[in-house]
Amino acid sequence: MSESVWAARAGDLLERTASADPTPGGGSVAAVVGAFGVGLLTMAVAITADGEGVGRHRPALDGLRDRVARAADADTRDFEAVMSAYRMPAEDDTEHDARTRAIEQASIPATEGPLDLAAGLLDALTLSHELEPGVKRNVVSDVLAGRDVIAGAARAALRTADINLAQLERLSSPAAPGLRARRDELAQSVEDAA
Repeated sequence: MSESVWAARAGDLLERTASADPTPGGGSVAAVVGAFGVGLLTMAVAITADGEGVGRHRPALDGLRDRVARAADADTRDFEAVMSAYRMPAEDDTEHDARTRAIEQASIPATEGPLDLAAGLLDALTLSHELEPGVKRNVVSDVLAGRDVIAGAARAALRTADINLAQLERLSSPAAPGLRARRDELAQSVEDAA
């Protein structure tokens, strides 16, 4: 998939997601869904339009939405880098070692990206609790729906990190312990904020 997921019509994106093409995959879909969840929070703030009340969070929400949305295409690029490493030849020890190093090097950003996505979504979850009591009553349900969507997207992002993290652990990568600790901390924080 060479063009941005954001260039596709929703129906086309759904069809591509349901096809045999591996992209967009779980991380990209988590980012798309998460961005829509943040969009629901932003909508509730826009409808409330109270300036210094919840309205003061609009710049933060816009930044979070952009951050989460960018992760959709980044995940696809990271996935393609991992697959490129797996396609390297491994006919002899030298090629095998080079392939293993390339897989490790590609798997690190493929783990960090979904963790960064989960962290952004966690920020949005945390903010949703602050917004809930301050928005107009008729849009509280949108804040709650946004929170649920964001929490699901964060969990999906962690699942995407897990597959790459498992590969790093199998390779005994020095990056694995720190990424595992970050992943576990994020997972607990997401559950606490959901």
